[in-house]
Amino acid sequence: MTGEELEKRNIAAMGDVAGKQYSLLNNEVAILHLYWKEYVELFGTNQKRVDRLNQAAPGFFRMLQTELFQTNILHLARLTDPPKTGKKENLSLQNLPEIVTDAGLKKTLTDLLAVVTEKTEFCRDWRNRRFAHHDLALATDASATPLETANKEKFNEALKALADVINAVEAHYFKNFTSFDHIAGNAGAATLLYVLGDGVKARERRQKAIADGKFDALDNPEQV
Repeated sequence: MTGEELEKRNIAAMGDVAGKQYSLLNNEVAILHLYWKEYVELFGTNQKRVDRLNQAAPGFFRMLQTELFQTNILHLARLTDPPKTGKKENLSLQNLPEIVTDAGLKKTLTDLLAVVTEKTEFCRDWRNRRFAHHDLALATDASATPLETANKEKFNEALKALADVINAVEAHYFKNFTSFDHIAGNAGAATLLYVLGDGVKARERRQKAIADGKFDALDNPEQV
């Protein structure tokens, strides 16, 4: 089903307000799973992959690692924030218990979202004291309370908690289940790693040809 078809399905079953918000939230959860998976493919799978990135362009990939980590932390925090910030309403999973009509589903979602709040507390600490603001004490005082641990295990636990919320809605209305773990991008990080491997090898052959004085071979890689 296309995104438009899914939204029509959701509105038909849940009503206009709940169906539209649920469609957006479902899509956001899927995107977050994909972005995190790509991050882990590059930086969190094994040392061999990290070594390849460092061989290719260490400065660039160090910058990319930092930016992707920040993006994922902010995305996770934003998606699980309270329904309101001051007077402004947020698009958040925390909205779901208020916009669904079935009492049993409300209770299920409330319980699941309590787990979500617990599992995502670390990302709000990073967002509030490091990314959205840069806490002065954290930056200058060695005795300041350190940021909460943010690692692959905690992020995966948080993503599972989000998936449980979505799948509670899917099960109730559609007798369906979404396996977010199997979301894959088209020609994403894994493809990049293969291309980088070929590029690093080609660069090494070129550098060897130059060192050996075989400049004519540079125009014909098969001779290098």
